[in-house]
Amino acid sequence: MIQNEKSKFKRLLKILGPGLLFASSSIGTSHLVLSTRAGAHHGMIFIWVILAALLFKYPFFEFGPRYANATGHSLLKGYKDQGKWAVVLYLTITFISMFAVVGAVGAVSAGLLSTMYGMSGIPMSYLVGGVLSLTAILLLIGRYSALDNFIKLVSIVLLVTVFTAFFAVLVKGPIEPIEAFIPNHNLLEGTALALMVSLIGWMPSGMEASTMNSIWVVEKIRDTDYYPTLKETLFDFNLGYIFTIILALMFLTIGSFTVYGSMQLLEGNSTQFSNKLLSVFTTNLGEWIYPVMATAAFGTIYGTLITAWDAFARGFARGLRVLKYELTFDTSDENEKLAYSEEQEQFLTKMYNIFLPLIGIGGFILFTQFMGSMIAILTVATIFSFLAAPIIGFLNLRAIQSDAIPQTHRPKQWLMLLARIGLIVMTLFSLYYIYDLFVNGFHH
Repeated sequence: MIQNEKSKFKRLLKILGPGLLFASSSIGTSHLVLSTRAGAHHGMIFIWVILAALLFKYPFFEFGPRYANATGHSLLKGYKDQGKWAVVLYLTITFISMFAVVGAVGAVSAGLLSTMYGMSGIPMSYLVGGVLSLTAILLLIGRYSALDNFIKLVSIVLLVTVFTAFFAVLVKGPIEPIEAFIPNHNLLEGTALALMVSLIGWMPSGMEASTMNSIWVVEKIRDTDYYPTLKETLFDFNLGYIFTIILALMFLTIGSFTVYGSMQLLEGNSTQFSNKLLSVFTTNLGEWIYPVMATAAFGTIYGTLITAWDAFARGFARGLRVLKYELTFDTSDENEKLAYSEEQEQFLTKMYNIFLPLIGIGGFILFTQFMGSMIAILTVATIFSFLAAPIIGFLNLRAIQSDAIPQTHRPKQWLMLLARIGLIVMTLFSLYYIYDLFVNGFHH
């Protein structure tokens, strides 16, 4: 009996990984920053926005691991089969957002370190540069297996700290609004619309993360030499997706219960945002919560930095490879591992080693240019992801219906219906937002 339980646990460890990486890459910006701000500025009304985004985007994220399990390739192969233009389009979307994401999330990580450990005397550019340099070294040396193990550890810490903070906030209850407070429930104009669009754009993540997730599934198979069943792959993904749902609702509640009604705004540069966030907790719950929330905030945001950065570099390297080569596996290996030709493997390693530091350098330059408004830069990146979501969703829908997918791996009818409804909803809302920008100007 004990032996059986041990083998079940070992099997679970073999399949768990890509879903947690997906969750970790998601929960930093969309959860800690955007969900908390949504609750702080507009209260629990945003719960419907979050749940709708998570529902309508679910099929397109699920298609990533499903495609990888069915074919042994990432979604980039599914894009290439539609035409090289689809891969170029994906790489363009990734290129536009990757520097902003790494720069902004690196800045918030450094801001939290500065706040937590009293490093305000050290210039922020040094702290951000240090965080980015250390992360680049960890990724270049450790590769996928180190990232996989690191994120499992971060996930456990996050669960403990965020749950502790959430229940402390729940027990205390929502704060009393000040007398001058007037609630604003109109989410379809002004700064409220910009925040809603940002949140939808990255809830639980930008749609390009579906491709990154499929890459991690392939990497996990190659790293462990274990090819999971479709059921196992989807179990890992759904576990990560549930993790993002729970944490999104928790951060929304935390923001709503501790700030909404006080007329305080969670804005500013990376250090100001971090200071405001942590001071809100200590004011409402006492000094004891500071190390708990500081650990939760740093774990959340740093987990996003390391996973998103790896995903951008990995995605770009694989995008260039799929444009240059026809992807076929080297079947000379008796174990039928997911192995490409030696030339392709060397090309992939070379591109990853080039793009990983380049993304960090680009993110750092962006930070130095817009040091005082990293939240604004992040908002631009999230809005761009929102507008790009229907395009990537459409590519994913076509990929999962291609002849490369055997009947046994095709999505059920309800999932396909939800995907089509989601695509229509995302497209219509994107068009509404573009219309609003032109009618009311770009000052939002």
